[in-house]
Amino acid sequence: MQNDKPVTKKSVPGSTEKHAVKKISRRKVLKSLVLAPFQWGLFLSAIKAQGSERTFSGKNDIPGNNSRTITGKQAEDIYAPNRPIGKAQGIVPGRVSWVWDPASTNPGCANKPVSEETSAALYDAWFQDKNTSQEKVDQMLIAGLCSIVGKEKPGEAWDAVFRYHNLKRGKGSVPYIKGEKIYLKLNRTSASGGMDSEYRRLEDKPVALSCETSPQIVLSMLRQLVHVAGVPQECIYVGDTLRNIYQDEFTKYYAEFPQVNYLSSLGSTRGRIPCSETAKDLIFYSDKKTVMSGAGSDKLYTVLEDAEYLINLAAMKGHGTAGISLCAKNHFGSHARRSASHLHPGLNNSSRLGYGYYRVLVDIMGNKFTGDRNLFYMLDALWTGADWNGLPVKFLMPPFNNHWSSSLLMSLDPVAIESVAFDFLRSEFSNPEHSFPYISEPGVDDYLHQSADSGNWPKGIVYAPNGDGIAIKKSLGVHEHWNNPADKLYSKNLGTGEGIELVKIFLKS
Repeated sequence: MQNDKPVTKKSVPGSTEKHAVKKISRRKVLKSLVLAPFQWGLFLSAIKAQGSERTFSGKNDIPGNNSRTITGKQAEDIYAPNRPIGKAQGIVPGRVSWVWDPASTNPGCANKPVSEETSAALYDAWFQDKNTSQEKVDQMLIAGLCSIVGKEKPGEAWDAVFRYHNLKRGKGSVPYIKGEKIYLKLNRTSASGGMDSEYRRLEDKPVALSCETSPQIVLSMLRQLVHVAGVPQECIYVGDTLRNIYQDEFTKYYAEFPQVNYLSSLGSTRGRIPCSETAKDLIFYSDKKTVMSGAGSDKLYTVLEDAEYLINLAAMKGHGTAGISLCAKNHFGSHARRSASHLHPGLNNSSRLGYGYYRVLVDIMGNKFTGDRNLFYMLDALWTGADWNGLPVKFLMPPFNNHWSSSLLMSLDPVAIESVAFDFLRSEFSNPEHSFPYISEPGVDDYLHQSADSGNWPKGIVYAPNGDGIAIKKSLGVHEHWNNPADKLYSKNLGTGEGIELVKIFLKS
């Protein structure tokens, strides 16, 4: 497979149906390619100017910690392309598979709430089947899954994933054993203000239209687990433990998989089972309350303790405090408190911009429940927005060219996939037409630097999130930045290093 060239529909494993995709005009593509270097230059200029006007201390609140000042030139160097750090993970180390199909999303979707002037019959939301194609998403998932392990058939891919995962955890190269539980962790932050007590979506509330895990990718994953991987329905748990599942999506899943366990924080109602917290704390924060004074440690939900495998179906989007919200940040909904506010000081907030700070996301990535049990890593980028509760926006960079992002990202390397997603987000949202500066603030990727290489840990910090005093691995994966937003090539694509390999799978006729 040519990893620096798009893969056509004919080469997608596990799918035989013909795809008809609306073609993008040659003029638009050429125009975007011409503008891309210019926009990239604007981004670097903005970072340089920002760095020249402000200084960013790398000193966190631990006595004796080093202090770093990021100058304009240094800020530009932070995103220098193709300088991998860390050790690549995976069957094909460092591989991130990007599946893009513009036909998976409806370019005409309005995605607006119902108002007094709008009839409910005209409700037009991104998550509806008329706007997100279930058939296309099914094919995208198969393509990405086969790609990350280098297999042609979905059954072979699932077997390879389970064996790799179990070997990595010290269980030997063994397949899935019937009876083992799997938890599908969704992102449903909007449910805190977007649904009523009967789980019905409030169609007049913009928050209920926030970009989150697509119902279509959840159903695709259930189909794969049950019909291909051989996981019994009753061994599967689905939900966002801190929030809830909307009734419209529950109905969709239940129609095909009535024996799956659907979770609710409201108790055992309307076909759901209640979420309960663990008997003792299972994640321990390595700052020891010097940064997150109200934290220290947390109980998790029992589903995370009981499940042998975790599939974190996070959404790819920005975040007003952290800068980005991806797989690691999605676990802000896995602890058993009613709010994640106690963890926010450990993010890249306004008083801790820069590099060399304690980052709570490293603890989450290294914890044996929120990190080690991840079967593989996946980001739903079918509809992407700039904030945790943001509405989806159309991407301007090539190859999207003013279309929804219409993508899935998959990998066996937890650092590599978030590094690629960060490059997409910082490049797209530095575009002058819809710029969101917090995504590009210095330090947004500090947790990726630290999770890739323990040499980047702050002085005085040893990440040991399991409560046993044992530090996590020196490298959880590989981090680097692509060469530019137009080509999107990493060191393995270029043959210049042992970093990330971005496989582009473009499902086009």
